[in-house]
Amino acid sequence: MKIKFTTLILAITILFGFKNTSNAQVWSKSFTAGDFDSDGKLLGGSEVLQLIGHKKKLFASIGYWQDENNVWYGGANLGIGWGQIIRLDKSNGQWQEDFTLGANFLRPEILKQVIFTQDASGNPLPEPDTLLLAAAYTPNFFTGTVSASSFTRNDANGTWDENIIYQGSLPAGENYSIRDIQIYTDQITGIERIYISVGTKGIFIGKYNATTPGKISWVPTPEIGSLNVRPLGISNANNTLYFSSGSELYKRVDGAIPTYTIVHDFNDLNPIINSAVGGIRGLTTIPNPNNNDEALLLMWCPNGESQGIIYRLEPDGNGGFNRLYETKLSLLVQNYLPGANVNYLLGAYNEFYEFTDPLTSKTIHLVGFEANISGGGYPTWNGYYKGALFAKRDTDMQYSLEEINGVIGINEAALVANRCYVKSPFSNENALYFGGFDPNGKTATNMAWIFKKDYQTTSSNQQIQNEKKIIVYPNPAINRLNLKIKTNEVLEYEVISILGKTLISGFIGPRNNVIDISELTSNLYLLKIDNQTFKFMKIK
Repeated sequence: MKIKFTTLILAITILFGFKNTSNAQVWSKSFTAGDFDSDGKLLGGSEVLQLIGHKKKLFASIGYWQDENNVWYGGANLGIGWGQIIRLDKSNGQWQEDFTLGANFLRPEILKQVIFTQDASGNPLPEPDTLLLAAAYTPNFFTGTVSASSFTRNDANGTWDENIIYQGSLPAGENYSIRDIQIYTDQITGIERIYISVGTKGIFIGKYNATTPGKISWVPTPEIGSLNVRPLGISNANNTLYFSSGSELYKRVDGAIPTYTIVHDFNDLNPIINSAVGGIRGLTTIPNPNNNDEALLLMWCPNGESQGIIYRLEPDGNGGFNRLYETKLSLLVQNYLPGANVNYLLGAYNEFYEFTDPLTSKTIHLVGFEANISGGGYPTWNGYYKGALFAKRDTDMQYSLEEINGVIGINEAALVANRCYVKSPFSNENALYFGGFDPNGKTATNMAWIFKKDYQTTSSNQQIQNEKKIIVYPNPAINRLNLKIKTNEVLEYEVISILGKTLISGFIGPRNNVIDISELTSNLYLLKIDNQTFKFMKIK
């Protein structure tokens, strides 16, 4: 007896919104390099390195590496093309130059808000002092010296004060690269200090001094140095200071005469570290999912073979860490770009950024990256995927990908790398700002960019009109399930038997939207997508 089945289209509604509202996510360009501000100052740059909200304003650091506005790359004007801090005063305003670091300061690698609670002697301040800091190095080719400096914004008058951290001899580059800064209180002495990495020269400390311009007095000798590989991250976890250098994770041993010890080493994974790539990147403190303490999250990028593997380090109870694998971003990219092969992936330019997802009200962590790809026919810029992707990690340690401004078109300007992200500081908008680009040693004039993702809400009465749908068909199905997904995200799926066993798993997205079920026997199954579950029938 032959049974005729009618194709059934199942629609699963995914509500995008806050608790009682629907959410329309709107991308818009916030900053385009090459424009001029209201005072006629060039806002150019090859990359946006940091985005920071500070005292209800938004700040961004702009670098000119490989930008032809700079005299090192063919520019004719000595007065432009050096590292800049730009500022946005309101959500619908225009970016302005807030500060230019000056000649030979090519890249302000640090832009960070820090909060001091003690003076240099350890006495509590009458009230905490919140400072906006930038940091960079400058080579002097006439004297043969290199200066690493911090810059503190005076919020009262909008000026910046420079403080020299360290001076040494050429060559510059990675020897002086300043990638992270952190305030930490010694658990033995009770003294609060600020800690900064200065390339291979080591970790330097500063003392708060309200009477000094810039309010920081730096100790001219490093607390630990020299190092083989420039540190790319400093973090506090479980009342302990850690920093990374290549494959090694260092722990500060507190006290009047502090020391440092290596508490974890990734040398077993790859002993060859390319210092330009870095090894351990994006060192970030997170809650430990398996204990009532804190863990460390990082991306492992040892060299030109990097695939962007993310690990979590959990304290082992003996002063060290257990290493736990979380995901390999190159695999997620290959699922997002079917037919492409990821030759190299670099990410975690800064920290994993913590953010409360307005869609779920859950905590997520964002991390950006770039991917050198081949195959698949996708648009590229010097071998790198032309669009900017970032990963989202939820509290269940599940990862999904999203593309900034949607799937990039072949004729659109290249974005390449997402380096930074920050929640809007403006009270009248619920938005995330993203910035980036990475020249990768190629000419990249006016390639810096900032996009905004705006969460625009409507009343609950309009929910149905604003619903976002996943459509799965046919049902019953013979060899394949087709999915229509009105999202640019890559979502994880599982095909589960009626007994609860996972039979097939993988990722689906705008370009990879077919699930092969040809090996399944005729039966009823469950399909779970992004925490949504529905039934389908497999027939022959």
